[in-house]
Amino acid sequence: MNKEFQYTQNITNLHAHTKKHISVDIQKAVLGFFIFVGIFLITVPYILFKYSYYSILEAYLPNVDLIANILTWHGGPYGLWAHLYPPSPLTIFGFTSQTLINYMALLGLTYIVARETERTDSVKKGWSLAFVMLLLTYLLPGQFVSWIMDKIYDFIKKSTNISTIYINPIVVGLGSLLTITIILVEVFILHTYKKNLEHIAKNILKFPKLMKK
Repeated sequence: MNKEFQYTQNITNLHAHTKKHISVDIQKAVLGFFIFVGIFLITVPYILFKYSYYSILEAYLPNVDLIANILTWHGGPYGLWAHLYPPSPLTIFGFTSQTLINYMALLGLTYIVARETERTDSVKKGWSLAFVMLLLTYLLPGQFVSWIMDKIYDFIKKSTNISTIYINPIVVGLGSLLTITIILVEVFILHTYKKNLEHIAKNILKFPKLMKK
């Protein structure tokens, strides 16, 4: 392997000499994490549930990682969210925070799948939701949204004389709009193509039986 570059098995994917130059204000980072949980994992879902916005709630819960991604890009007030959800964890705290947020997003997703399965008494109907939700909420958008936000930031900075202080809110606003669009697209797909997804799930579930013949 090239001696100038080696992948590391370290949990944060960094060599010791690199980690020395990265510092985290643990108290601030922990406070930022709990503020995120209080607002986006407790308050917002409660409001959506209270006012019966169940369709939005179904798409919202598995997408909390996208919200954390946007907040991390901005850093938040006083840098509270600078290490909340790093795309590639650079510190133990960043890795822990990212893992917990991913875990909570997956819990939300699996709850929705389990609830649909129980409600309809059909494994295929419950499982079919995961076909879209895993792709549109968990696997694909995070890095894509960050990449788009970086490109927008670079474009505005190079094309205008606007101060960074004003560019950041613009980029975060556009990133938030993109995230909301992803959530609404997911809601649309789940409700418009539900029968198609169920048909795909049904055929996949038949496959093991066909293999035995």
